[in-house]
Amino acid sequence: PAGEMVKIKWITGPAGTGKSAIMGSVADTCKQNGVLAVTFFFASYASPDHRRKTVFIPTLAYQLAQHLPALKNPVAQAIQDNPLLFKKNLRVQMEALILTPLRQITVESNVPGVVLIDGLDECEAEQYFDSNVASHTGKLMEREKSEDQLEILQVLREAALDPAFPFRIVIASRPERVFREFFNDKKQKSSFAPSLILDKKYNPNADIVLFLQAKFSEIRRRFNLSPSWPSQEILATLLDQASGQFIYAAIVIRYITTSRHGSPHTLLDRVLKVKPGSGINPFSHLDAFYTHILRSTPNPTLAVKWLWILKGEISGRVGCVLFNADIAPAAFLVNLLLQTDEGNAEYVLGDLHSLVDSDVPPSDDFEAPYRPYHKSLYDFLRREDRSGPIHVGYTQCANFLWGRFSDIYKGSPACRPSDQQEFLHFFFNLVMPCTSNAGPISRLNLAPSSVDWWVSGCVSHSERGIRDLFRAVHWECSWFQCNPGCKIWRNSILRHCKQADWEVPTQTWFLRNQFNKYLLPTDVL
Repeated sequence: PAGEMVKIKWITGPAGTGKSAIMGSVADTCKQNGVLAVTFFFASYASPDHRRKTVFIPTLAYQLAQHLPALKNPVAQAIQDNPLLFKKNLRVQMEALILTPLRQITVESNVPGVVLIDGLDECEAEQYFDSNVASHTGKLMEREKSEDQLEILQVLREAALDPAFPFRIVIASRPERVFREFFNDKKQKSSFAPSLILDKKYNPNADIVLFLQAKFSEIRRRFNLSPSWPSQEILATLLDQASGQFIYAAIVIRYITTSRHGSPHTLLDRVLKVKPGSGINPFSHLDAFYTHILRSTPNPTLAVKWLWILKGEISGRVGCVLFNADIAPAAFLVNLLLQTDEGNAEYVLGDLHSLVDSDVPPSDDFEAPYRPYHKSLYDFLRREDRSGPIHVGYTQCANFLWGRFSDIYKGSPACRPSDQQEFLHFFFNLVMPCTSNAGPISRLNLAPSSVDWWVSGCVSHSERGIRDLFRAVHWECSWFQCNPGCKIWRNSILRHCKQADWEVPTQTWFLRNQFNKYLLPTDVL
């Protein structure tokens, strides 16, 4: 029957309207009621595994097998039969890891179960460096994130239409074009349940009021405040300033409960005194409040640079990802990279607890990462027309990083010997940023001994780092002649690689590739 085909629902709305809160609440409710719930939450601030499609299907398969033990053997057999399965496209993975195993076991069609996919708009494009090169320009043709997002949508729809797949699917995302076109396609619209659009028609104010009332009640109990605080007039003002954006109310509450500079009364008064700028901007109150919080720090510009870098990006430049690691680096490693003095992290970020989803980790915590609270902060920071005087551009961020790189090669940060090795492994796996039209190596006008230090560190700690470094040394060379700095770096790289018994390119290889200044990591060493 047609009714059985309707298995996918889309929850959408602008930034801060409560999509993730709804998805989290649904997941919690399912768990409490014993309903099978498989989840995958994409997040731009998370590790690469949760920013890209790489482990999307394997993660769903693993969670399904945890809920349905009969799936474990068929899934394990599929992996054993095809060890390269995780390198295949999502359609092949879905068929081998989920649909075929489901066909081999008995799953009652009336068994309740749901697959929850949150933040799909935050899924980044997976770049394939051995393809998509325009030979006439020598430039990489970067994939758009919408390509991978559409692939995920198509695979989920195909699974939902398969009789072996009995579960409902709920997808939450912002209303970006790829999602609007997919869910509004008349040819396949009958496959979808009605979308839940979190706009003013949905009456978000009712949920925002409930949230504010509940949170202020907690604050009153915590600080033994009057039951009449805050007044109904103040609640109405906050509701109006939220403009239907759940995130505004959430940031206000976090500011009042985490700030160290005033009582709840004082902090709420400060919130109410923040006035937006002129002009038409649906985020005017949120932007003004973000600006107020950042300006309360001792050095707002430095704080913004830290916020970008701890997220693993350089001022929002697409494709400029700093961290090669599969998980977010520990905060203490980021601190060692960025701080000029011990305790600098607390000085820079100490007043930003409402924006970063944890306190600055204590000095003896060597695992906890930084987690920005909400993507809307970076939407604000990315656009100069919204962040105004506290906007920090790509060049400023990159120059700040190069300054820290320069300080570090002159002397590694002071820390325990065991932490020193962990920091160096982290440091040599960073992706070096370019500035203007200059390649990264031009920023390192180093003596040969310093070049040897850098290269030996890459050889010891990062195979990918040495590959990227090898490519980078040729970035500014002409096709017929390398610049003098390139020669110093290239000779050091080849010497250290040979000492480490690595296979290195021959002169013949160089001659064959002399016209390709964009040497690809997969082609080198």
